[in-house]
Amino acid sequence: MKKILHVDNSSFVRKIIRNIAIEKGLQFEEAEGEKAALEILKSKDIDLIITGLELSDTSGESFISNLKKSPHARVPIIAVTSNNSLESREELFEMGVVDYILKSELSKNRLDKYFDIYLNEDSFTLQLQALNIAVLDDSKVALTAIRSIFELNNIRNVQYFQNPRELLKSQEEFSIYLVDLILPDIPGEDVVVELRKRGGDKVIIAISGIRSYKSMSQILLFGADDYIMKPFDVNLFLARMKNSVRMLSLMKDLRETKEELKKLKGL
Repeated sequence: MKKILHVDNSSFVRKIIRNIAIEKGLQFEEAEGEKAALEILKSKDIDLIITGLELSDTSGESFISNLKKSPHARVPIIAVTSNNSLESREELFEMGVVDYILKSELSKNRLDKYFDIYLNEDSFTLQLQALNIAVLDDSKVALTAIRSIFELNNIRNVQYFQNPRELLKSQEEFSIYLVDLILPDIPGEDVVVELRKRGGDKVIIAISGIRSYKSMSQILLFGADDYIMKPFDVNLFLARMKNSVRMLSLMKDLRETKEELKKLKGL
């Protein structure tokens, strides 16, 4: 049975999440502060931590920071917050949380989706785990966020690049490329064009904080298959990655069909 640890100074919020988790069939542990939470982590194998930012003995930010320096650093963390500002989200992702939930959106349907994403492996996730993936982004914050999402879903066959020249010099072929548009030395659009020229079955996903339909349409014309905006919404990010599995499957089917047709024409 999967185990969740919820840390929050509010007994009301803990009760809401406790009831939803137990109804979902999950084992639920709770603490109102960092000290009690660390004691639970010492004695139990926790699969997911949900923490508020107001704790009884410290701040949620301090708790998260200390966790990332502890033996429990690999346990995924979701933050519950009332602050929806871009600065707050970026700060949380930089600290290593895999996602955040707004208190105003705290509902059974919302939490059920998170539990399904973080605690279950579907067929598409299993296929993703077997694929070679390359991530190109010069932002350490973005790379940390992507790494957290992948590791949370046991997707570990991933190479991370901060310099576009290093990726383009690599002799390894990847099934999925995540390419940031704003890069040093070489524009992301040029990287996409070069990768597409090399041929083969691959999915190229552009990632950027640029919220412009013109930019989206332009990068798709350059050869990208999809576009993901920063900061990342984990649900959408994983949905796009799973859609890449579908695209790769279609590419393979199309290639095999063409080969069969060539054989038939040769008869």
